[in-house]
Amino acid sequence: MIINENNRQNLSGDLDHNLIERLVMEAQNGKVSAFGEIYDIYVEKIYRYIYFRAEKADALDITENTFLKAWENLKKYKKREGSTFTSWIFRIAHNLVVDHHRFKKDTVAIDPSISDQKNESNPEFVTEQAISRDGIKKALQKLKKPYQEVLTLAYLNELSNTEVARILGKSEGGLRVLKHRALQEMKKLLEEMNINY
Repeated sequence: MIINENNRQNLSGDLDHNLIERLVMEAQNGKVSAFGEIYDIYVEKIYRYIYFRAEKADALDITENTFLKAWENLKKYKKREGSTFTSWIFRIAHNLVVDHHRFKKDTVAIDPSISDQKNESNPEFVTEQAISRDGIKKALQKLKKPYQEVLTLAYLNELSNTEVARILGKSEGGLRVLKHRALQEMKKLLEEMNINY
């Protein structure tokens, strides 16, 4: 996966939704290169979400299928108030992960070997992060699936409550309750496992 960062995100890492909507309109009008740019913007985020929800071997296939479905259904996407392309494409990824688990019907093990590319030259930082990340992943695995999903979307993918609510098909109020309960359960597990967070 190659990510091209040409003005696609502002300095805080937020997506430029105006740019994305313009690219979507261009892609809907048949400009294939615009969809290529959309792919570049989202591929890492979608893969990261799927990676935490499916086995590593399946994550690339599901990511590929997410973009294939997005391309096939792009003409159906319409910008609505409170809705973004981000929530639309993550909803596709979410549905494909659910379908994958429905057919596979086995448990998901989270691979603790995700590296932090930004600080890979600092061995002390990498080691501390790996220990912490491994413990957090183990705790995350012990949570109920809805708790895993909300924490992965909200904190690992840094999506807004509105986007997470749309992806999971919940109201924002229901999402806040789910998120609160997930955080409480995660905190309890981390304390039981003596993991600093």
